[in-house]
Amino acid sequence: MHSRHHHVRRRQSNHLEPVNPLSQPKRRQPSVGGFIFGLCLVFVVSSIVGAAQTQNPTQNPLPFEVSNPQNKKWPPAEARRIYSSACQLLARTIRPDKPPELHPQFRLVLGTENDEFVRNGSRVEVHLRSWQPEIFAQAVVAIAVRDLLQADQLQKVAHQSVMLANATVDAHDLR
Repeated sequence: MHSRHHHVRRRQSNHLEPVNPLSQPKRRQPSVGGFIFGLCLVFVVSSIVGAAQTQNPTQNPLPFEVSNPQNKKWPPAEARRIYSSACQLLARTIRPDKPPELHPQFRLVLGTENDEFVRNGSRVEVHLRSWQPEIFAQAVVAIAVRDLLQADQLQKVAHQSVMLANATVDAHDLR
């Protein structure tokens, strides 16, 4: 049975022994191998942390291009998170059982006159006057949807949409 002031520690003989939680734990004598392992572990962890802190943008590029000629202030880390979240949510919305991997390619252009989505042939640009997370997310989703559907599929869906709209009758038109 447990008492309020004692914990139970299992010995190798499977015999339960009450232990006072305020008593000092028995210390093992450190081994040379354990000491070396500890030093190696500290070195590896500090190397990883140091590399992560000193990493420059060219080592971990954004999944899209950026043009910022007016040096507008914007958060690249937030943009990366929004891009990733938008792609994941869209993929799960389209195919919940087996979401496709989405990696829309585009150029973010900051400091433009208008907020707009520009497609010139195969080149796609998102123009923003200043950083706006909501508009950026909408653009990522729009570009990813366009990437999911080939041009002929997009035209087919558009055509079927018009045909369906023309095939339905509004109740007000029946009077």
